[in-house]
Amino acid sequence: MNAIYSDYSPIFLYVDKYRFSKNWGYPGSTVPYSLIRYVISGRAVFSLGDTSYDVGPDDVFYIPQGSVLSCAAKEEIAFISIRFVGSVQLADTDMLCALWNVPFLHNFSDMPEMWTYFERAYASALTKTTFKYLEIRGYLNLICAQLARVSLDNFDKDETLEEDRKKMEARFDIESIRRRAVKSATQKNDPRITIILDTIISHLEKNYTTKELCDMAEISESTLRRLFKEQAGKTLYEFIRETKMTHAARKLLVTNEPISAIAYELGYEAPSYFTKCFKEVFGVTPQEYRRTSREA
Repeated sequence: MNAIYSDYSPIFLYVDKYRFSKNWGYPGSTVPYSLIRYVISGRAVFSLGDTSYDVGPDDVFYIPQGSVLSCAAKEEIAFISIRFVGSVQLADTDMLCALWNVPFLHNFSDMPEMWTYFERAYASALTKTTFKYLEIRGYLNLICAQLARVSLDNFDKDETLEEDRKKMEARFDIESIRRRAVKSATQKNDPRITIILDTIISHLEKNYTTKELCDMAEISESTLRRLFKEQAGKTLYEFIRETKMTHAARKLLVTNEPISAIAYELGYEAPSYFTKCFKEVFGVTPQEYRRTSREA
């Protein structure tokens, strides 16, 4: 696989199965995460901005993070919906579309394994096993890979699409991503940074100082900054913030815990600062995120 694509992966948030009557409608709202839906039965119109798509059984519909989504059922409809965010995010750029030009809508009636991935991801979410998130993340990766494969088939048949793809890649600094990916591919993970990563992920409630992390890894602050950026692909501050906010997003989706309680659990004594950090990552406040998620 070309190293340019190695840094991206979908970070799972939530999966559920929905069934709505023919009167169901969802007014246009900005979605603060990405969605992939598999239509089990029924028909509806899903719109992204000003563009509308007629969806039906075995259709998979991709909704990039930040899209303005609206929906209107034509008849009773059922679908499985998976919510996620990308591990690599660039302003005004959807990485799945930019890197693989994945289609917003594709019918998978001739590819039954796609339905199997959605069905098993949903079934895993209902279990109480300690490894269910490993399973769900695996199925989500397979779903994204199938969408990319569909796009690749189209590229092989139409050179114009390949040219469009190159233009989209050029919208952001693709060379810098390539250099970073090539560099990371040729380097082994430094065990000192791995210790820091594992510690942060295991203790999200703590706010480690740079000195504490340097002492833990027995390295200088400048070495920590350099090695961490090389291994994690982002600064220490960015990693801690995004890891905490992704955990918070999942809490907002699957629990009714007060936002202030979630903030305290993640080491934020001031809920207002937690709200500021959350909005920097997802573009909306925690209150708006929870409300939008439940309405969707």
